[in-house]
Amino acid sequence: MKLFKKNNFEAYTVEKATDADSSVVFKILQGAAAWLKEKGILQWEHLYNEVEVNEIIEDIQAGITYKVLNNTGEIVAVFNFSEMQNEWDIAMWGKRVDHAFYIHRLAVHKDHHNKQIGRKTLEWIDENIQLNHGFVRLDCIADNPVLNDFYQQAGYRFAGHVGVGEDKFSIYEKAF
Repeated sequence: MKLFKKNNFEAYTVEKATDADSSVVFKILQGAAAWLKEKGILQWEHLYNEVEVNEIIEDIQAGITYKVLNNTGEIVAVFNFSEMQNEWDIAMWGKRVDHAFYIHRLAVHKDHHNKQIGRKTLEWIDENIQLNHGFVRLDCIADNPVLNDFYQQAGYRFAGHVGVGEDKFSIYEKAF
């Protein structure tokens, strides 16, 4: 069964990332990490270590990293989408047996900010996921008010906080 009903929205196409896309995926994620750091938010500073680089490559090879292309074929955003809980998901949500998909590393290329691509990507997931009686879950660092508000405005229900201090995260879910 296909995971999504269709693979496009407006002038954008969504496809699984391939090994050939890895350098662009890194560039987008590291650009997002640098942008967050400029804003005083240290959510993705770990993207610069070798372990995380290897995880990103593994996720691309596992087929859970997606790319959003504009009408010229340029990758303008990336995200991970998986129904398998990884170690991070278990730390955030506990070991779950319900049917859920987890979104991670949703990032828009810095040259394409302020075009609502992130919001439109979440809307596309909502409208096209082939999921009945399950959840889509995501998380973010608790002290990022813009991202917390963004997820709530996108219809995700705040499900609580996990951790403390700089390691405090907000978790969100949407029922389908």
